[in-house]
Amino acid sequence: MADRAQAVRERLAARGRGRHLHPSPREIATRAGVQVPMSRRTRTSILAVCALLWLSGALWLLAHYAFPAHNEFGALPNPAEAPLMRIHGLVAVLAVFLFGWVGSGHIRARWSAAANRLSGLWLLGFATLLVLTGYALYYSTGGLHAGAALAHQLLGLVAIAAALMHWRRIRSGR
Repeated sequence: MADRAQAVRERLAARGRGRHLHPSPREIATRAGVQVPMSRRTRTSILAVCALLWLSGALWLLAHYAFPAHNEFGALPNPAEAPLMRIHGLVAVLAVFLFGWVGSGHIRARWSAAANRLSGLWLLGFATLLVLTGYALYYSTGGLHAGAALAHQLLGLVAIAAALMHWRRIRSGR
């Protein structure tokens, strides 16, 4: 029995694969140059996370700028700002994970097609800048914090256009 297990490990090592003896159907299709559509579950997860991320950020902006609380000493943060920011931060972590996961396969597999490359690059650029400015918001103070806040807010509001442009081009291409 140990000899058989060793033989399997050697065959896997020779093929450069970690877990399976045979390629998955997706790997076979990719090698043949066939584009496999993203699964419904993956697409739904990405769309839901991006929608919740944008909505929580937009609602925070609305609460912060349109409905500040006041007392006898002046303006105060709206009570809804803190929970909205917590939701936004939690969903941002999920979004970074999903963009990394999709980026590792989706971008590499679709790069040669060039059909949605430009809109995908715009979306990737917006996502990268939003991650960097979000990181700066969390870890900076003073002028850098103020600049990162303005950039993050403006990029976040416009990023939905880049996302919709990419997803619309994909839907119209089918």
